[in-house]
Amino acid sequence: MMDFLRQLFDLQVIPEDAEIIQLVWERPFAPWIWTLFIIGGGLFAIWSYSHLTGNRAGRGMLAATRFAIILLALILLSGPMLQVPRESTEPDWVLILADRSASMQIADVQIGDDPRARQSRDAQLREILAEHGEIWSAMAAQREVVWLGFHHGAFALESVDDEDAAIPVDLGPPDGPRTHINAALDQALQRTAARPISGVVLLSDGRTTDPPQRSVLRRLQADAIPVYTVGLGSPEPLAEVAIRRIDAPRRAYVGDKVPVIVRLDRDGPAAQQRATVRLIDELSGEELAQEELMPGDEVDQITLNASPDLAGETSWRVVVETDEPTLVPENTERAFGIDLIDRPMRVLYVDGYPRWEQRFLKNLLVREESIDSSILLLSADREFAQEGDTPITRLPRSPEEFADFDVIVIGDVPGGYFTPQQLDMIRDHVAERGAGLLWIGGERSTPSTYAGTVLADLLPMRGSLDLSPIARPVNMIATERADRLGVLQLTTPGEVGWPRELSDPEYGWSQLRWAQRIDPAQLKPAAEVLAETASPVSESNLPLVVMMRFGAGASVYVATDEIWRWRFGRGELLPEQFWVQIMRMLGRETLTAAGERAVFDVTPRRAQTGQPIRVDLRLIDAQLADRVDRSVAAELVNDDGDAVAELELIRQDGTEARFSTVHLTDRPGTYTVRLVDPALDELNLEAELEVFAPEDELRHPETDHALLAELSEATGGRLLEPDELSELNELLPNRAVTTMNPLTERIWDTWPFFTLFLLLITAEWIGRKVLRLI
Repeated sequence: MMDFLRQLFDLQVIPEDAEIIQLVWERPFAPWIWTLFIIGGGLFAIWSYSHLTGNRAGRGMLAATRFAIILLALILLSGPMLQVPRESTEPDWVLILADRSASMQIADVQIGDDPRARQSRDAQLREILAEHGEIWSAMAAQREVVWLGFHHGAFALESVDDEDAAIPVDLGPPDGPRTHINAALDQALQRTAARPISGVVLLSDGRTTDPPQRSVLRRLQADAIPVYTVGLGSPEPLAEVAIRRIDAPRRAYVGDKVPVIVRLDRDGPAAQQRATVRLIDELSGEELAQEELMPGDEVDQITLNASPDLAGETSWRVVVETDEPTLVPENTERAFGIDLIDRPMRVLYVDGYPRWEQRFLKNLLVREESIDSSILLLSADREFAQEGDTPITRLPRSPEEFADFDVIVIGDVPGGYFTPQQLDMIRDHVAERGAGLLWIGGERSTPSTYAGTVLADLLPMRGSLDLSPIARPVNMIATERADRLGVLQLTTPGEVGWPRELSDPEYGWSQLRWAQRIDPAQLKPAAEVLAETASPVSESNLPLVVMMRFGAGASVYVATDEIWRWRFGRGELLPEQFWVQIMRMLGRETLTAAGERAVFDVTPRRAQTGQPIRVDLRLIDAQLADRVDRSVAAELVNDDGDAVAELELIRQDGTEARFSTVHLTDRPGTYTVRLVDPALDELNLEAELEVFAPEDELRHPETDHALLAELSEATGGRLLEPDELSELNELLPNRAVTTMNPLTERIWDTWPFFTLFLLLITAEWIGRKVLRLI
């Protein structure tokens, strides 16, 4: 039959082995239209010959012939075709997304019963995929499986050519800097747009800074695409300690108590474990300081106070040790550089009259070997021999003479004793050269006589400077800010922290019988309270020691001259520590500029992406300041030596030698900020800068399986345990699409139909001729 049809209609498309052939219409008419056409065609054929004369039977045959012609015309108009039924099935698609971010390197998956035996999340992922190789093979035989890796976006994973490979794709290293699950899902759906997706399989630890957004969830829900998630890593938070930041001076004196402020992240059970924070000199291996964090301590910052005894540039390292091994050992160590200067700190002490505090402080400065002092007592007559390691008979009269001193101590001295030029020089010495200014309040002149002078800018209080005394004796206690700065760390044998006797009025000798009343509301915004009254005075603790940064330097105001009284309880120990630590803190800033023609610095040296970075230039040499105009050029250079940004440091208002700018860097990495201005090219100034991403994968290693469970629940999927992956093929719905794609071939334009039409017309014409109807 098939051969007959093929020869009859000269078929070219219909295959020879077709078993089923159907007659279909290219332009099909509805049945009622066919009915109308047939009835109308029959009536028209009958009417055409009913009114003619002639043989009745002959006219009937001619009417039937005309009806056949009309019917054939209708058939040709409808377009008869031969069709072989054929259907094609498009398999549904499964998207498998494997987390390839750096957090997959974290080893928090316990192996066996030993809590110390752990494998990484990446090793767990590879093990899961290898154990369920048959599932992936069966799935690939029935469905179109798309393997994608993801971190901050989705990307295709290359197939493995080896048929015996346990894992069908090359996962590559887990080195993505961050995890964006929302972006990965969105990009995966875009890759398979208009495809029948039966489900998404997401293998991840769930840690992300970009959780699934409503738009992506709505798309998954609208298309009924379930997301089956597999949580990698430990579902329970494990102890993790990480060093977030270290703040330490760039330079310090040998023998100084150098504060190293360590900011920590203690995640999960880490807060319930003991930890030891050590400060180690990398060159000598000596432990310089250590602090213990006990279980339950809710602290995220500690101060390590080191007393180095070797001069020169060195590297110190902070190491955090815990009872249990940490997830990311790299987070528990960090090194930084420091330059230790072996020279005495130079102090100028000016006081008005020989009060008790002046007598003690004078003797302390002369006795302290690490301080080179010059002491000037204004009330002394001409025959009085001024004291100090380097005695002077008058105040400095030029900026160069003031530059010899790291710290200036002003006791109860009338402001009018200084000339306006000297006041300007002191202010500039602090602001420009980073010197420290220590005020010791007095009953006669300080600070009241400095109102209206330029040095009022260096006092940490505003408003009236005529401070009244506190009406009763008070005790002092250091604040948390002092501890963070590593100052007022007064130690006694067998006791750690601020001595209890100093804040307890029962001891008597620790009471300060005179102190100035500073209302906390008077403090300037930049002021920081380092010590205050141990108990409230008029409902609030009053400041007793206040620090304020000013330009490149800082000032400290001590609102009492009764520190000498502490000698009655502990001898020279406590007063000596009090004053020396304050002076050393103030004197460190001048070390930055010591012996330099200019100081170039970046703050902070370690910043996160998007954080403003301040670049400062101080021209200490006046000749350099004369060379430049209102701005200085610099550039930001990456590790490859390529300049990635041009910087313009603008001269600060009211100064001749300070330039600064603020820059935002959005790419993590290690950079060098380099001065490239031709006028200062000889200085070769540069500063290092490290930029890190705030969502650093390894800084927050805990998993978030709850997020994975929420994602699965919102889309109709399920959070699967690794051993439940064997059910995955049955859990995924069948979304295969069957499409009818028959083979058709026209036959209405072939010779049999043309011949039949011609025969019918000819037959009618001959019949009409025979019956003499023409």
